[in-house]
Amino acid sequence: MREAQTKAHQGAPAAVHTAAGGAVYVAPDPEPAGARVWFFTRLGGVSEPPYDSLNVSKVVGDEPAAVEANLSVIREAVGHRPSAWVRQVAGDGVALVSEGGFAGEGDALVTPERDLCLSVAVADCVPVALVGDGGVGMVHSGWRGTLAGVSGKAARRLEARGVRAYVGPSIRGCCYEVSQELADKFAREFGDGVVSGRDLSLPDAIRVDLERAGVEVYDLGLCTGCRPDLFYSHRKQGPLTGRNLATVARVAP
Repeated sequence: MREAQTKAHQGAPAAVHTAAGGAVYVAPDPEPAGARVWFFTRLGGVSEPPYDSLNVSKVVGDEPAAVEANLSVIREAVGHRPSAWVRQVAGDGVALVSEGGFAGEGDALVTPERDLCLSVAVADCVPVALVGDGGVGMVHSGWRGTLAGVSGKAARRLEARGVRAYVGPSIRGCCYEVSQELADKFAREFGDGVVSGRDLSLPDAIRVDLERAGVEVYDLGLCTGCRPDLFYSHRKQGPLTGRNLATVARVAP
């Protein structure tokens, strides 16, 4: 059920939905043909504060039973499709997967398979869903992965035609001040437009990276730092906060 609609910074509309089990997620509107994209919010789970309520991480201090219950809610939301995931290491590794389950270390997954969810957990880092004619991918891109070009590498590894990227909720230049040294590194790699003083826009850097790879980019324009009512933010809420799940699946067109 669609509850609301918000206009993205880059002209890509996003709609907020509530799934049958209660999980609240954001998706592109309209969704891409041949795929489903779920950028889950922090709403619709059972975790107690400060992890309230749809936290998916067991390593942030939340009760394991609550996390399991939240994951069950998410499984219902995605139609009980199997899910593949990686141990995220803030790098540029890309895993090609063909079945659900743990796929090793890395920060991106791609697959040509249908009805297989590719999932990452985020709390300010950028989730990027890739949708092509013949495959999908999901990327977790923090500043290290962005500098390493993980999104562009995942798009090339996808080996699909007509790849589109959907940039999900993440911290943005309005809320992300970095060191001058890091800002300068990003300006050299991606151009002056991705920084304003020491304020860094990871989504803008990712856009440059993806466009270099020939990918059409749609940015949902949602900032985790600005919207603590909807999303977890490690930078804004400190270490005691949860993780949002982002997932994509290839489906029949």
